[in-house]
Amino acid sequence: MRGQNWWLQPIVLLIAVSACQRELVEVQETRLAMGTLAEITVLDTTESQAKAALEAGFAEIERISQLFWEGNPDGPVYAFNHRTTPSTAMPEEILQLISRCCEYSQKLNGAFDITVAVLFPLYRFRGDSLRPPALSEIKSRIPYIDYRALQINLKDGQLSSKFTQTQIGFGAVAKGYGVDQALARIKAAGVAGALVNAGGDLKALPRRDGRKWRVGVQHPRKPNELLAVLEIDSQAVVTSGDYEKYFIYEGRRIHHLLDPKTGLPAEKCQAVTVIASSAEQADAMATGLFVIGAEAGQQVLERFEETQALWVRADGQLVASRDFKKYLAPGSELRN
Repeated sequence: MRGQNWWLQPIVLLIAVSACQRELVEVQETRLAMGTLAEITVLDTTESQAKAALEAGFAEIERISQLFWEGNPDGPVYAFNHRTTPSTAMPEEILQLISRCCEYSQKLNGAFDITVAVLFPLYRFRGDSLRPPALSEIKSRIPYIDYRALQINLKDGQLSSKFTQTQIGFGAVAKGYGVDQALARIKAAGVAGALVNAGGDLKALPRRDGRKWRVGVQHPRKPNELLAVLEIDSQAVVTSGDYEKYFIYEGRRIHHLLDPKTGLPAEKCQAVTVIASSAEQADAMATGLFVIGAEAGQQVLERFEETQALWVRADGQLVASRDFKKYLAPGSELRN
């Protein structure tokens, strides 16, 4: 079993900015959560209040992790993927997210699809003698990848599928959802600002001091360099890329971002960064737009309001949506 490795996604680096108003206290902590490093920063007038809000945020991330992790033998996702009955009892929270995922899938022309999880057991990214699965194995599972095969029964709290072999996985959306939910818990505490960053899926709560949060977007081929430095106040920023979970086999990069139509690692991009109003949406879009590529992706992007994207194509060239540059920090520019 993969454990929680599938949660790993490329990292958007947080560039720390201290509060400029003396009365605000900044509390920051990093913990292992969702199989990656989660960092929460909270601003408030007292350290105790900031810490309490921070703990509430981490507690919510842990709850989401246990609820949505497919490897949790006591969890509903595991139950569905190992079902022996036509339908599986499912919490409303998960059914609602599945419903939204299906909407993302439709807008993204099927390039994002939680049912691609049926392929996950075929791909191994740790250990010795790594190699991609046989094409025959992949092709045998392609027919069961189809978000439209899922049947959601909110009234009775049940999930079923047209195909008994269909499985679901939330690796491309649950981290973003967890970030949103954690930030909602922190916001409820009435803090003076916050930023939640779970392995590169991040969202900000506006700072009471009026300053913006500054984040750096990692270069997909130069680990110690940034593509850009962004400034945000309440937006979410998520990056998907082929450089965190991969291996090279016979000169090809085999990574975890699979094209649902082929079952193979998508080849049109090195990375995609999305700026959106929610981390959940940005998470799903970053995966889908990575698979689609920059050219077709720009047209698909028009289906989403107040959303921007930056593609790093397979050849290393940068393609930014029309208003992406308005989020660049003063003095910053896009760098190949």
